[in-house]
Amino acid sequence: MANEFFSNAKSTFADYDITEDQINTLRGCLEGNITSEEAAKRLTSHPEASSTPVELTQRLGGLWTLLNDTAVRVESAQENIISILQAIKKLPKANVPEGEGEEYMDFDEGYYWKELTGWANNWADAFNSYASGYLIERSASDQDREKRRMVWTNACAYTARLAATGDEALSSYGSGLDRATRAIAEALEIDTGDKEPDSLEAAAQLFRYSSRELYRRCKEGRTEGMLTGKSDLWQGGDGFSDARWRFWSQRWNALAQQKGISDRGRGIIQKALEAMQEAEAADR
Repeated sequence: MANEFFSNAKSTFADYDITEDQINTLRGCLEGNITSEEAAKRLTSHPEASSTPVELTQRLGGLWTLLNDTAVRVESAQENIISILQAIKKLPKANVPEGEGEEYMDFDEGYYWKELTGWANNWADAFNSYASGYLIERSASDQDREKRRMVWTNACAYTARLAATGDEALSSYGSGLDRATRAIAEALEIDTGDKEPDSLEAAAQLFRYSSRELYRRCKEGRTEGMLTGKSDLWQGGDGFSDARWRFWSQRWNALAQQKGISDRGRGIIQKALEAMQEAEAADR
């Protein structure tokens, strides 16, 4: 998957201000040839060489797109990409060029690496696109539908991993996980009969990688951030709660017993349940 992705990367990112060196640097890091720290320095050199604020904005957008899109298209790259983002955050204050756009563009007084300026918006737009692409838009074929499902699932996994870092900027100040909770509602709170829920794997990834954060929200009784649609099964209140956490556990167990769930699906469910148990144990 990674080789195929990078073979087409130049054309994939042709409309963005992304250099071939940036693409090769990211590939080298994912292949273990250079460290995350070295990759961070190389990847950021192109934006830092911008001659105007407008150009800096475009190049920052290109870098965030390169990292975020790769994380979704190549699921195995997610941990390394998060390490690169963490390394970028440690870089020192950088130059902010003068010129076109300076009066209305904000680069956090030069601390645009520490603050990941523009990254959260870039990821929000991308995630919403992946969500609508699978959950709302019509697919051209079964093969297209499966590709969209994979992208949606990987986007949820990436979001969960980002939330698990505990870093406010990387977790989009909590809103990243908020957006992804729709997968939980789709998989666990809507009656699909014996049919495997479309978002089963996406929801399981959220529990697998961010159960502790989900459990923390439920224990705190956080009333905001849980996205729901037409909920046939959950009859409790809005938001997160102990009762909703228990309900999710019961639903995972119930789904595991349904005839329409594949063996692969049962394995995915088991990992979600194990993650929930680990979150509970860690809180004792």
